Amino acid sequence: MVKLPRNVPVALLLSAPIFACTLLPKHWSAFPGQTGFTKAMLAYGLVALLSLGAMAAFGEGRWKDFGFQKAQGPWWRLALYAVALGTASGLAVKMSPGKPLDEAMKGLAPGQIPLLMLVATLIEELAVRGWLQGFLQPLRSRLVRLGPASVSVPVLTGALAFGAWHAPAIAFDPWTGSIMVVFTTLLGWLAGASRERTGSLVPAIATHLAGNVGGVVAGVLYMLVHGVPQTSG
Repeated sequence: MVKLPRNVPVALLLSAPIFACTLLPKHWSAFPGQTGFTKAMLAYGLVALLSLGAMAAFGEGRWKDFGFQKAQGPWWRLALYAVALGTASGLAVKMSPGKPLDEAMKGLAPGQIPLLMLVATLIEELAVRGWLQGFLQPLRSRLVRLGPASVSVPVLTGALAFGAWHAPAIAFDPWTGSIMVVFTTLLGWLAGASRERTGSLVPAIATHLAGNVGGVVAGVLYMLVHGVPQTSG
């Protein structure tokens, strides 16, 4: 077993190459017949492999520290907050002058979009709330005061790292990307709190999914208010 100091700089240094894997599809040439969907799935597969490898190498055999255990304690309220947050963020994107997120999904078949979102949610939580927050578990008693709230160092680090992980979206569109960074940072806070309260990855995954559901709710609300564009046939 490799033993390293459980502190924020070490955790971020070890996590950087894991998170960077999602940028690889932009830089490698597709094999014959390989689609953007396939490249994204391969990249997320590499994130999962490296995350599990890091847990095995640096976890000293304590898999429970990484959330591999049954959830203990309530967390549903945080999931409801995530739905509200996802709805607000989705409406903000819709009403902003930036590009809609739909344009980032061009080239994907309709059935591939929900599958990719599900896989991304599972593996992002494995990497951030599992590996990163788990590695920083010894610091959970250290609190940072943020206005009226206090947040532990592992939760705060995971939330900020999660937001930074989505910062490349700013290159797609500054408005949409900025909203996404704020949304993912706050969603990371909620998912991290779920993980910390229950000791399990399952509530964190559910909270993340709830935030994505909020985005769907935002789309439905926006269509109800503005109407569905009519096409002549």
